[in-house]
Amino acid sequence: MSQALTEKVKKIALSHGADLVAIVNVSDLPEHNESITSILPTSQTVIVVAAKHSLAAIRSTNNQVAQFDTIHTYDACARAAHITARFLESASFSSAAVPAFIPIEMESPKHGMRGEICWRRAGVRGGLGSYGENGLLVTPEFGSAIRISGLVTSAELTGDSPLDEDVCDHCMKCIEACPAGALMGEGKINKKLCGDVIFKYGLRFFQDFIIDLVNKQPDEAEAVINSYGLREMWQTFMTGNYYYCYKCQSQCLATKFPR
Repeated sequence: MSQALTEKVKKIALSHGADLVAIVNVSDLPEHNESITSILPTSQTVIVVAAKHSLAAIRSTNNQVAQFDTIHTYDACARAAHITARFLESASFSSAAVPAFIPIEMESPKHGMRGEICWRRAGVRGGLGSYGENGLLVTPEFGSAIRISGLVTSAELTGDSPLDEDVCDHCMKCIEACPAGALMGEGKINKKLCGDVIFKYGLRFFQDFIIDLVNKQPDEAEAVINSYGLREMWQTFMTGNYYYCYKCQSQCLATKFPR
């Protein structure tokens, strides 16, 4: 029953947006036990779903194209996670899709920087790939040009095993490509430096914008309101996507680019 259900679950996820799927037992993610239990007290299994980027899109110098693809990729993860959860619930197993990045806990101590489950860790434990020098999950099929999400369920599915191989060849191209100098190798990241580039019209910009607007004289406020920065931030509000850098993903030599 467990193996048959596991195969059915993977098939459903793959047919509804996921390009990769892994099964991880909750007991193999002890770091997230409290968070997983808070989502679903009866959780037995975490199902990891990953969707690939368009490689041309994230290598494009047109950031709107890359962002548009990111929206699609996250949507594919969400669709696979939600539909798989609905299937399991129809089979009488409590299940809940878990966000990839937003909505996320904004209160202390997380401050919007960590989700309930580290999907990279779950992907490694489920055999989707290994950690890269950039700290991302590097897969044999798509390198690090992926987005990841998933769900938790009370179903006792057959777990996958971690890979024996190291997919990252440690060429350091991702480190060299980082425009912020935020990547230090061995998965170490200066999140402040990274965030200043990748989220440059995100929360920090919004906070600075409000402070700037409040401090302006009435005759100066119009220039702030009509600024490029506000228009760019408005786009992030509308699309839900505020990524402005893809270098560590697009430079990964494990990522197989078509001609």
